[in-house]
Amino acid sequence: MTGTTVSVIVPTCGNTAALERALASILATGYTPLEVVVVENRPPALASRRVVEERFSGDPVQVVEEPRPGLSSARNAGLASAEGEVVAFADDDVVVDTAWIASGVKAFEVASDVACVTGRIFPTSLEAPGQKLFDEFTTLDKGPERREFRLLLATRAVEPLFPYAAGHIGSGANSFVLRDVALNMGGFDPVLGTGTPSFACEDLDFFIRLVQWGFAIVYDPAVIVYHDHPDSPADLNRRAFGYGMGLTAMLTKHLAYGPGRLDLLKAVPAAVSYVRDPNSRKNRDKSSDFPRRLALLERVGMLLGPVGYGLSLAENAPRPSSWLNEPLRTLRSHVRAASRREPDSRVSVPQPRLEQDPPRSPTGSGRPTDTSAAT
Repeated sequence: MTGTTVSVIVPTCGNTAALERALASILATGYTPLEVVVVENRPPALASRRVVEERFSGDPVQVVEEPRPGLSSARNAGLASAEGEVVAFADDDVVVDTAWIASGVKAFEVASDVACVTGRIFPTSLEAPGQKLFDEFTTLDKGPERREFRLLLATRAVEPLFPYAAGHIGSGANSFVLRDVALNMGGFDPVLGTGTPSFACEDLDFFIRLVQWGFAIVYDPAVIVYHDHPDSPADLNRRAFGYGMGLTAMLTKHLAYGPGRLDLLKAVPAAVSYVRDPNSRKNRDKSSDFPRRLALLERVGMLLGPVGYGLSLAENAPRPSSWLNEPLRTLRSHVRAASRREPDSRVSVPQPRLEQDPPRSPTGSGRPTDTSAAT
């Protein structure tokens, strides 16, 4: 994919110091052709625009605003503005490796069905005790071996919880995706993720839908970013609770609307065992003195995840007025068009798409493959 145009999307909420550092590292990769889209999710974007205008005025960086709160909405706004064949996502609290973009683009060459690439996330610092705990809790670094993920029968034999325990695939803070695929999938689900009552796991939902659509995801350890780990106890508590809540909120969505409901129900006992097993991938890297409060907060969050999903779903549901406004606007446009035509002309009414569109949840879309004989 030499010469592939890449759009890097960086959501932010007025975090100008971190944003400036992240943008500088992205531009320092020297990759071309490149565009960077900063999405301010707490508009107006005065501070973010000032950073871009003063520090990066001659660089291919633009700022867009997304008033709808939530990381998913911010990423979707960036996705809608991006023009690159490949879209990369980085948070504003990361520093990317100089080979980040080139390595991410190259990883798509592994196979023709690869639509997404993820990579390693190292801490920028582990000096504070809280940063070490966060690193143990999240295990953002998924290891030094390259792996490919597909929805195959063979995968289930090795990973009985796949694709629903998708944390080992990678993180949205270090990911690349083919733009057309992401747009056809409907982007990220705005009901999930940071900034919503669901708290987290919008990236895991995205990965799950990708493999259900029949695409492959590559985890490549050469694709590297460095992340600022939080160090305050309050922040750690919030993250632990939020990750637990986000996980079961995401699973609630797939249980309610996903194509593999039966498989998901069958996996519940294995999932409970996985969470409790000290030797599972989730727990094996935790030290013996890892605080029990963080594990407890995560499990409390898991219990409340379905509630969070319901609240977020209600918060994002269209209001009755908006259901009426769009058809009325369409009707008015047709009437105006007809009034400007000759008396015997006919109004051309847009027809519904008749392709095999994916079933839609109330806020997201995805065309899953039949999972009855997969994973």
